[in-house]
Amino acid sequence: MKRRFILSLVGTVVLSLLQVPHALADQTYHSERLDFWRTAAGQAAGHPKLRSGQVVNIHPNGPVNGALERYMINGAAANTTYQVVIEAFADLACAGDSALSIPTTLLSTNKQGTAHGQAGFSRDDLIPFSGQTLGVFWTLVGNGGVIAYRTDCTVVSID
Repeated sequence: MKRRFILSLVGTVVLSLLQVPHALADQTYHSERLDFWRTAAGQAAGHPKLRSGQVVNIHPNGPVNGALERYMINGAAANTTYQVVIEAFADLACAGDSALSIPTTLLSTNKQGTAHGQAGFSRDDLIPFSGQTLGVFWTLVGNGGVIAYRTDCTVVSID
């Protein structure tokens, strides 16, 4: 009796798992965490050096979510709004003019200069870029259009 119960329970769990749609990890581009650093223009405009800051770029390859991004900054200018902008380049070293600038979200800092936010792209949003490999970096644009912070260039493949 006990054995039948256990087998029945295991069977139920296996069947329920088979019915859940799965999102496989992206086999081309793996999740990446990139640090933000202050630019020379940001320093000249009075933006402080960050204590920490990063973007986490995730490509889940799911049926709904094509890319998820999480942003965090700590130590930026207090009570300031930064526009997050993705700069994409045909050149994998991010040289020359960007081929595409995509504003994603606004980060509004508190009195300590801390903010966090997120952005997402559906699978359909990424269809025009399918099969492309791009050089990409993220910027935080402050008051007056000053690029206060940015990440290093990274290579992103869209499948």
